[in-house]
Amino acid sequence: MHEETLDHMLLAELSAAPPRFFGETGAAVVIETHWLGGRRMYGRWEIADIALLILLRNNGGLVSRKVTLLQTKRLYTREIPTSELDDADFIIGIARLGDRTGKLSALTQPRKFSFTENCVFGAMSAGSPQVSRIDQYQLENEIPVHYAFYCPVEVPFECEYPSAPQDSEMPKNNLGCRVQSSKAVHRALGKVVAGKPPSLAELSNHATKSSEQNFNQYGWKLEDFVADEVLACRQGKLFDGSDDANLERLFYERSAPISSAISITIDLSDFD
Repeated sequence: MHEETLDHMLLAELSAAPPRFFGETGAAVVIETHWLGGRRMYGRWEIADIALLILLRNNGGLVSRKVTLLQTKRLYTREIPTSELDDADFIIGIARLGDRTGKLSALTQPRKFSFTENCVFGAMSAGSPQVSRIDQYQLENEIPVHYAFYCPVEVPFECEYPSAPQDSEMPKNNLGCRVQSSKAVHRALGKVVAGKPPSLAELSNHATKSSEQNFNQYGWKLEDFVADEVLACRQGKLFDGSDDANLERLFYERSAPISSAISITIDLSDFD
């Protein structure tokens, strides 16, 4: 799977979540998503893939907004270092579905996939222009950027695809999507040879705290990051007013450096 596919799957799962009302506390939570897509030719996808927006309301009235940006990366399997989509793929567009006339790997034969700490995030590298662009964006716009790393359910991990029926049940997701601040990631990249993609082990952040004990060194689980860090005002950028130039540029300009957004609205009937 490409990173874009994993982003699609994350947004699809959240879109299917119905609004929840908590009667005891008089609070309601609504999750909405939006996929921009189709604008790769504008060349502005270097900063982030997903904008995470939190809106706090009191009986429908806006109280405050908070935002953080997620740059997503996926861990590559040891056996098949699939390349990411490039500009040509987006220019060709739908024709990509029918122009693969050469011989492909047989879909009926199981293939082995395995992940270890030494597997790399192939779409990033030490000393790349993306690192400096992200640092510059945060400095100019004061909107924090985090990395969301798509990982298997655990490491080490092995599986075959297609899988046998008796092996179809996946183990508990102990690792999954992990979030780290760009500051921590860029500090780790500074210790990696320039031009080399970093491994999961090289990006481990032993200073990160999370409610999950397993694989804690790889960052926050996505749900812990939202609930325990962003909502607790330890991460993200808070916008108190209804107007802010940096927030307007992020969501309303065609050069906005995001491809999708996740909005979480929390409406309280009794706000203090």
